Amino acid sequence: MNQLSRFKYDIIGLCEARAKVESRTKWLQTGDELVIGEGNGQQRVGGVGFIINSRISNRVIEVQIHSHRIATLKLDIGRKTPLLIIQIYAPHKEYGIDEIEKFYSEVETHLDQPAYQKIVIGDFNAQLGPKDTN
Repeated sequence: MNQLSRFKYDIIGLCEARAKVESRTKWLQTGDELVIGEGNGQQRVGGVGFIINSRISNRVIEVQIHSHRIATLKLDIGRKTPLLIIQIYAPHKEYGIDEIEKFYSEVETHLDQPAYQKIVIGDFNAQLGPKDTN
């Protein structure tokens, strides 16, 4: 937490947190909140979440951890519909096409939610260059 005091932020998205269990914590010194999902499997792959600044924590409608790869945060911005932030940790190409397609299908499901604006952040595991066809 001491490292964060050097930065100005409202919401920070987290990836590869590798937590043992899903948890929600409030830091006593600042009132900032940590919402984090558990990693998957014995090595606890993934685990996504958010750090929410105390200045805006009262405007958070909900935070949901959907899987070890996807979390959503809805924020009241004074509009009819909220701001939707989708935090992702995409599988890399070694996971195979089925796992990758399942992940993107889940992301699309969350993008279909009504929201004033939608922001997707996280680790996309992108690679530059041609696709490996072997």
